[in-house]
Amino acid sequence: MSAHVTLGLPGNLAGFPATRAPARIHRVCQAIHGTWWFCSDGSGRFDLAAPEGTCYFAADGWAAIREASRLGPVTPQWVLARDLREVSVPRRYRRLAAATWKAAGRYGVTAELGTLVPYDLPRRWAAAFRAHGFHGIRHMLRHDPRSRATGVSLFDAEGPAPNPDGRRTTLEVAVVRAAGVAVHEPPHSSVLRIVP
Repeated sequence: MSAHVTLGLPGNLAGFPATRAPARIHRVCQAIHGTWWFCSDGSGRFDLAAPEGTCYFAADGWAAIREASRLGPVTPQWVLARDLREVSVPRRYRRLAAATWKAAGRYGVTAELGTLVPYDLPRRWAAAFRAHGFHGIRHMLRHDPRSRATGVSLFDAEGPAPNPDGRRTTLEVAVVRAAGVAVHEPPHSSVLRIVP
């Protein structure tokens, strides 16, 4: 019988492996919002506590769509209200915790860091990485089956950041479906059965 290794609590992270973000990163955002929003409300996997926050990206558009939609299904209205953003990573986010490297295993990191729900333990890891001078994390994404570091979570002050917006592309239903996400019109009220 093999032992199942689970994600532990963060300890001393001195010497934890560091890496950089890809040259370009991707994020799906509502078209009316800016690209750079650092969340601190606890709704994101690696949200830091205020006054800091975390902004979530993917290494490519395919992964960004899957993460933003949580694999749906979504409506055509959801798709049309969003853009796919592609940006360069500002230099100040130069040192990221390499959570998928073999050396990270010596510190208690497992693949569960990118999949565990609820987010309490991943948030503790994010706070520990930040306390050890990291500007973010390279990690696996829960909805990306490729099992590689396609997730890029960056740390900064909570709220919007004045970073360049990069390229914006309006999402299309065909592109979202190509990412494996179902797109359906909401059912009409005439086909719904109301249960008292």
